[in-house]
Amino acid sequence: MAILAAAVLLSSCGTAQILYNWGGEYNGVTEYERIAYRTSDTQSPESICSMLVLYQELVSEPGGLRKMPPPGICAEYAWLLAQPETATTFAEHASSRQKSLLGFSTADFLARSRELFEMEMKYYPESAKFIKPLAERLFK
Repeated sequence: MAILAAAVLLSSCGTAQILYNWGGEYNGVTEYERIAYRTSDTQSPESICSMLVLYQELVSEPGGLRKMPPPGICAEYAWLLAQPETATTFAEHASSRQKSLLGFSTADFLARSRELFEMEMKYYPESAKFIKPLAERLFK
């Protein structure tokens, strides 16, 4: 009996399963946390370009157990794409690698923004109460 109990206890030890991919972890900080902090702390064209590419990765290649973007990511990404200066900033400052990783042109930023707001509400229906009015005001 003691051996069985020990086996059960030890079998639960191991690598932690994460629900969502936040872009990998380095020194206890996820890539999302690192870039989001840098973007909000010292917003620069380079940090905005990095943030857009990270958002695209989190949305297009979701990981974790749920295999879907983390809560709020689609809405954050949509909001950033909807800002008038974002397309110009990305067009002027993104590297050719970043432009290829994004996967769509700056002319499509608003259309992609609408899609992402819809994705957020599809994946997280409880967010519709907040997201739908926001999207309606943005795209009048």
